[in-house]
Order: sequence, then structure tokens, then C-alpha cells
Amino acid sequence: MNKTKTKRVVIKLGTSTLTAGGKALDRAQMLEIVRVIARLRENGCQVAVVSSGAQAAGREVLSYPSLPAEMSSKQLLASVGQGKLIEVWESLFSIYKMHIGQILLTRADLEDRERYLNARDTMFALLQNDVVPVINENDAVSTAEIKVGDNDNLAALTAVLCDADLVILLTDQKGLYTADPRTDVNARLIHTVDKIDEQIIALAGGSGTSLGTGGMATKIRAAQVCVAAGIELVIASGSNPQQIPSLVAGTGEGTFFKPVSRPVESRKMWIGSATRAQGTVIVDDGAKEALTERGSSLLPKGIKTVEQDFLRGATVVIRSLEGKDLARGLVRYSSDELRLIAGKHSDDIEKILGFTHGSVAIHRDDMVIG
Repeated sequence: MNKTKTKRVVIKLGTSTLTAGGKALDRAQMLEIVRVIARLRENGCQVAVVSSGAQAAGREVLSYPSLPAEMSSKQLLASVGQGKLIEVWESLFSIYKMHIGQILLTRADLEDRERYLNARDTMFALLQNDVVPVINENDAVSTAEIKVGDNDNLAALTAVLCDADLVILLTDQKGLYTADPRTDVNARLIHTVDKIDEQIIALAGGSGTSLGTGGMATKIRAAQVCVAAGIELVIASGSNPQQIPSLVAGTGEGTFFKPVSRPVESRKMWIGSATRAQGTVIVDDGAKEALTERGSSLLPKGIKTVEQDFLRGATVVIRSLEGKDLARGLVRYSSDELRLIAGKHSDDIEKILGFTHGSVAIHRDDMVIG
């Protein structure tokens, strides 16, 4: 492999890749992945791994028990399997004299700004000390309320966390096709996506269609996060780990999503991708124009309606009267306070509330448009 300009790569490995389609972790397949990572590092790349497989490892350790279909069963398998999974990774990486460091995350670690920055510091410390971070969601304690959701999204957030240049999502599909390749013989693999538009989302199974296969919709959402942050993302088959260097070089078989030329800065990327919206603020047409055309802050006067209840500092969606999501941002007032000052001039805030946190409801520095 020739040296590439890509310096920091996040590789996401789905369970189907780690088991080679079987029930148990496929050590030979995993060793091939480690061998390739060793080659990437020899050629100047830093590599982080987002690894699924904890529940599969747990089933293997417990000899494939029959368990009720409950969250606690998944947590049990993850609790048993995470240790086994990291043990396997450690033994395989040690063959190539590489050290690994485990990072287990929940959405709570990413939504809180201080915890997010702590995780970021840990990631950079591992990479700078020549250690391969192995990241997974902390499924043993995660509930629906605090789950990141899927490892495609976790890989995208990890890439934002460590300022990666490239994310490789290895899956059981070769990439995004023009149609479902299982039913349409004329389906073609899309090699390059310069812009993720409604057509691309529809091909992945979004916008009410039923075309999506293999969790492709989650991969497109991950791609949206990455490209907005200036990070390239590629979806490719995990059946042949030897093609990973080609993917890093941009020549392999897969679908490459090209980053935008003007990426969102780090703090706004955190607001837009790592935090979860706790409410919605409906704005009038004047505020819509000010936000989207002039990059202005949101003033109380432009607010028509406040939906859901939230505290000061929460992330909210800013929505137009037509129902279109315009932006996300951190509010400077709680939902109850915003309802009192909605439609009012900023000069009246202190008179109405008895105090003020400033003249804007959401500052433009705390807002991500789109």
C-alpha cells in the first residue's frame, strides 16, 4: 500500500463482519482485520476501531442460552461478552505488538459537554501514545433513553470526537445501490455521493420507502454527520478485510460520501450530532429568514410556539410554521420562560421574568442550521 494523505481513520466493524456471517466471533477474520490495521499504521495512519460483537461474544461464552426477549437479556449478554470481546481483540493485536485501549460510551457521555470533552481527551491521548482505541456502546448499562442507538452513528460521533479524516463502515453490503440488489438485477453500486439529497435518503430506505436493506438508512445518517464535519465516509463489504487499504486510498469497492468544503466547527458539530433535542421552538417567517439567510441569533420576538418542557441549556429543534426543521440550538431560557417572552421584544425580558440571561433565546454560536 502506498502512503496516503489520510492520517486518522475510524473503522466500524459490524457483528456480521466479526462473525463472518456465523454465530460466533471468527478469530481468523478478526486477525485479518488486525493485520490490515498494522499495515495502515506502518503507512502513517492512526486507527480507531468501533467494534460491535459484545452480545455475540456473550452468547458464545454462555453456550447460546435461550433468553426472554427483554432489554435485560441484551444487557446480560453484553455484560458477559464485552470482556470476552476485548480479550480476543487484545490477544490478536498483541501478535503485531500493538496495544489497545477500551472506551465504552453511552449517549449521556456525549450529550454532556464536559464528559464529551473528557472522552475526546482520552481518545487523543490513546492515539498520540500509539494505542489503538477500541470503542463500543456500553450496552451492559444502556437503556433506550441513553443509547447512542447503533454503531454506525457511534462511528460517526467517534470520528467527530477525534477529528478523523475518514470513516469506513464495514457491513454485509458492498455499499449503496441504485436499487435493491437482491431483487433488481440492474441495480448498480453507487461509487461516489457528492451530496446527500432526498434521492439518496430514499435509496437507503428513508422518506417512507421500504427499499432499505442491511440497516442502510442508519449508515446514511452517519454519513450526514461525517460529511457535515468535513470527514469522508465509505460504506463497503466487510467480507474481504484486505481491501481496507484500497478504501483508505479511495480506490476500493464501496460507496464514498464526500465531505463538504466548509465543515461545521467542532462545538456546533457536537450540538448538531451528539446532543438529543428535548423540545421544539416554532418560529415565524421573519425569524426563519433571519436564521437561514443572515445567520442571525433567534430573538424571543420571532418565537410563535414552544413545544415540550425543557430546562435552560437544553438542545431544541427550531422549526418553521410550515413544519420544516431549520436548525438545532442550545436555549438560554427554559420552556416556561420562553412561553412567557415569546413574541416579545428583547428589551422586555427582564420586566417580564424579573431577570435576564441575555437578549437572545438561542445565540447563533450555539446553533447549527440545517
